[in-house]
Amino acid sequence: MYSMASAAVMFSVARACSEGTLAGCRCGDHGKPQNASWQWAGCGDNCKFAKKFTKKFLQLKKRGDGLNSIIKYNSELGIKVVLENEEVVCRCHGVSGTCTVRLCWKKIRSFDVISKQLKAMYYSALQIQPENSIRSMKGSKSARQLLFLESSPNFCLTNANRSCNSAKNCATLCCGRGTYPTQIVVDSTCNCRWRKQHFDVQCDYCKLNRTILRCR
Repeated sequence: MYSMASAAVMFSVARACSEGTLAGCRCGDHGKPQNASWQWAGCGDNCKFAKKFTKKFLQLKKRGDGLNSIIKYNSELGIKVVLENEEVVCRCHGVSGTCTVRLCWKKIRSFDVISKQLKAMYYSALQIQPENSIRSMKGSKSARQLLFLESSPNFCLTNANRSCNSAKNCATLCCGRGTYPTQIVVDSTCNCRWRKQHFDVQCDYCKLNRTILRCR
């Protein structure tokens, strides 16, 4: 949860900087040209600003006990995954589709890619003891693993009758026990129409029957 949250904050801030929707930041620095066949241009995602903002926003500089150290470690790993997904994208410019000039900038891959990587790390997370030193683990293999102190409760014992959205979603939330349908009545807008004299849309409220899946 903490690694996903830190990754989401950093991704959103870095992208907002390049889109010009966040005050106080601008396009990311390109750095020095690495290849004579293309040129730095465009507006890249500002990972440098986003990393600094995220650490300050989440107060990751603070030290504490074993649990706080793990929270800080996992949050920083979320930031690291975002940085690893920064790539160079290019666009060709020229007459009649020729690539006379190739302009490139840095952009973070979609958050869907990042979240899937963090989800994979979740399933391979490493359990440690409270007395273990987080600092000693940063240079080891566990530097690419999420850490935790205690296993989560068995939620499969408490999710009976829980609603779910789709077959794939239900298969996970219901722990493979299957689902049963229930009918509910919901209020929904209907018969919407444009009112020219008021320059707005007016709708009625209707009762609709909706099928909800629940865990067995």
